[in-house]
Amino acid sequence: MQPARAALLALALAAAGPAFAGEDAKPDPSYLPELLAAIRSRPLAAERAWLRLGHWRKGLLGGWESEADGPALFLSPRGKVDPAAEMEATVAGFFAPGEAAPEGATLADPSLEHPMCRFPARFAWLVAAIPIDLARLPPRSCPRFEAFWKKVSARSATLVFSSYYLNNPSSAFGHTFLRLNKEEVTAGGERLDLIDQAVDFAAVTDTSNAILYAFEGLFGFFRGEFSARPYFYKVREYADFESRDLWEYELALDGRKLALLVAHLWELGQTWFDYYYATENCSYQILGALEAADPEADLLSHVGPMTLPADSVKALFRNPRLVRTVRYRPSARTQLAARTKDLSGSELDAVESLADTGDSPGLDGIALDARVRVLDAALDLVDVRHGRDIVVNADAAADALRQKLLERRSAIRVPSAPLAIAPPSLGGPEQGHGSLRLGIGGGASREDGALAVLEGRLALHDLADPPAGFSPRTQIEFFKARLTVADRHRPLHLEDASVVEVTSLNPIDRFERRVSWKMRLGATRVVDSGCSGCIAGLFTVGGGPGFVSASGTFSGALTADADVLGAPDLHGLSGSGFRPGVGPGVLLRLLGGERAALLGTATWRYLPLASPRATYDLGVEGRVHFGGVSLAARWRKAPLAEEVGLSVFWYGR
Repeated sequence: MQPARAALLALALAAAGPAFAGEDAKPDPSYLPELLAAIRSRPLAAERAWLRLGHWRKGLLGGWESEADGPALFLSPRGKVDPAAEMEATVAGFFAPGEAAPEGATLADPSLEHPMCRFPARFAWLVAAIPIDLARLPPRSCPRFEAFWKKVSARSATLVFSSYYLNNPSSAFGHTFLRLNKEEVTAGGERLDLIDQAVDFAAVTDTSNAILYAFEGLFGFFRGEFSARPYFYKVREYADFESRDLWEYELALDGRKLALLVAHLWELGQTWFDYYYATENCSYQILGALEAADPEADLLSHVGPMTLPADSVKALFRNPRLVRTVRYRPSARTQLAARTKDLSGSELDAVESLADTGDSPGLDGIALDARVRVLDAALDLVDVRHGRDIVVNADAAADALRQKLLERRSAIRVPSAPLAIAPPSLGGPEQGHGSLRLGIGGGASREDGALAVLEGRLALHDLADPPAGFSPRTQIEFFKARLTVADRHRPLHLEDASVVEVTSLNPIDRFERRVSWKMRLGATRVVDSGCSGCIAGLFTVGGGPGFVSASGTFSGALTADADVLGAPDLHGLSGSGFRPGVGPGVLLRLLGGERAALLGTATWRYLPLASPRATYDLGVEGRVHFGGVSLAARWRKAPLAEEVGLSVFWYGR
């Protein structure tokens, strides 16, 4: 067998089994018409597996259209909208003259790559589906695919979830990507997973501005592309630089499905997709690639109107026995907390001094085992503070500091104790509630009497929702609204709406002094004399010190806030409809295990050159959770409103 054909033939064997007819090809010019006739004699192009390989979806008005937007994924001029034409063009391409592109060539020009080498997953599937006698095809060498196949050397595949990171809008909902596992182990039996290959789908951005990113990402102005790099790069980026815990879900794919996954990811690497932040994003395309490799899997149907990374993890578990094992990889910040939790006050002082200057008076005088613990913790603290500066920005001072600590640590010939960190008691994202939330309830208002209340939220989580599977410090909600029906004055009224609402609670401790912050964009009903009952657009930001207990049971924040309201009838700044306000905000949250939460909020605003000159808002909400349903009780008071009520919430995907 020609070595250059090994990967392609191995893939065909994995897909087709007995369809492989021999090693020595004897091209048959009459074979192409025979294959085309076989294709036309039955509806192969309508089969689910073929449609998934081309990412064709049914259009709203009927017909098919591929979600792939780069032309390199199609050989037929009508390939994007005609799966049958693309199938015939693909089979005809297997007989096209020419050799494969050499290693190092770019895929910018699709003509550089022979169709058999551009589409190995299609080739493997067609070999089995038609079937195709490999011995009657022209021989082809595919050095680039062969090199990719060898570099990956996949023995299994893992979907990785990177937890929520509110400091980057592209990662606010979390992130998912694939890891192709080599299964290489050390002499001691430890698996070398950091040298595995990570495959990611991400937007190719042209801005770092959060507002511009959100606009372009929501409306599909970015290209999304697949890329591959060693897994340790992703661990450094997410777990170290951004301090995001990783959850790894190893998939139970057999040899055939795994081979098709590797081959299809190769195919996807030559094209691009329009990237939509809320729908056709990283998780959507990763699930689409898995469905192409495993036609029996049903994944995309289990995500909601927004494709959220956490929901994509849950989709795996809705396919029985698809997930083989779950592993938790703690972030650098989580490791630092584990290393420092049992240190004494003087040892913590030494850790801080070492991380600041590289030295600590009296360190050499303490016991050897304590010195090891202090140096290990100091190295973790340097990684948390300066990891990105060292690796990405090549900061000489930070690099020299870390090197100095490494030299001091290497001089102590005592191994570090194993750092065993248990996964969070609330579990990974697969344990979380559904992101869609609907509510109905009733209550009474001082202004309007008896009320019926309707609520809805498209995504994702607030601080009083069931805590399982979520960080106890994070709230992020998209497209939330609350409406009331009253028996006085008005039949239906919008009380509150948010396009986006975010809260990040960050504890301030001796090693990190990150402020807690919040942001909201939406609309609210004004309940003071500035415009009693009118709906005003609202933008609020705030930040200040926060507290989160080690278990997450008790948390809170005191913030300095600024907001802007706008409405035509609002008595705002100098009589205009524009009303800025500044003042303090308080948030307190108490969790009763996984079953209950109590949330209190208070705000006061000074309103310059407006009427009234000040306003306030107080609120308390308690919830009790029963599976996918929660019972909520609320009280709210403002200058011209006081309301109590009960609601039932239902969480859906």
